[in-house]
Amino acid sequence: MSRSNVIRANDKVRAVIFLVHGLGASSEQFHAEAIAFSRQGHRVLVPDLRGHGLSGVPAKIDPTGFTGPALAQDLLDILDQAGAGQVHWVGNSLGGILALYLLGTPAEKRLETLALFGTCFSLDLPAATSLALRLVFLPGAPVIAWLTARGTTRSPQGGAIIKKAMRQFNVVAGAAITANIRRYDFLESARAFNPPLLVLRGGRDRAVNLRLKGDMEKLLDSPNLRFVELKRGGHCANLDVPVQWRTSLLGHWTHQRSADGRNQAPDRRASSV
Repeated sequence: MSRSNVIRANDKVRAVIFLVHGLGASSEQFHAEAIAFSRQGHRVLVPDLRGHGLSGVPAKIDPTGFTGPALAQDLLDILDQAGAGQVHWVGNSLGGILALYLLGTPAEKRLETLALFGTCFSLDLPAATSLALRLVFLPGAPVIAWLTARGTTRSPQGGAIIKKAMRQFNVVAGAAITANIRRYDFLESARAFNPPLLVLRGGRDRAVNLRLKGDMEKLLDSPNLRFVELKRGGHCANLDVPVQWRTSLLGHWTHQRSADGRNQAPDRRASSV
């Protein structure tokens, strides 16, 4: 169902980076980042979720095939097919939620580190949300693609990427996903998660930040958590502030271990860039 692009710099791979997009986006969101990280010696995997980008869907969509666990299993299958063990998982919005579904399960061990942006640790949307998603597409995909891009990123280049992704997006699949993941609470699982955890908050991602503020207040005592605010970042912050986004992640990965190989306690203080 899902497909993945693989960008490999050379045979001596430093670490595997897994860049997972959100609802309505596609792997193209991370094209520039994948190239940049691969040039630094990383192997980069960039999937298209079911119903997104170049990934297909069945002729008749069964909502049970678009649950959080099902989509998360798709991604685990991709890692298996690529021969990837532990990864640095970077999830935007839905791509982060799917990582949260792995917490507290045996698959959690696949996460060497976890970084989230545009993702809340808990959610409680009304049941009509999935119907609303389908209805907004009735006027025409080009209009909705333009509106979505405007609300997601202020970057012209990023806007073009999101508009293209929205034209590829299967809205029926999207509605099924929304219906299945509209309510969740991973706060306890996040507290119990031990590997390094980074939360990147786009200063302009206002809708997500309203919910994320309460989540972060409940998690700030977690010893492995680091929080960075990207002031000029939107929901897809990598498209708005790519340099700051990449720098934050490189710091997250670089400082995860001390010189003798043991896990290093991260600087938990909030920082802004």
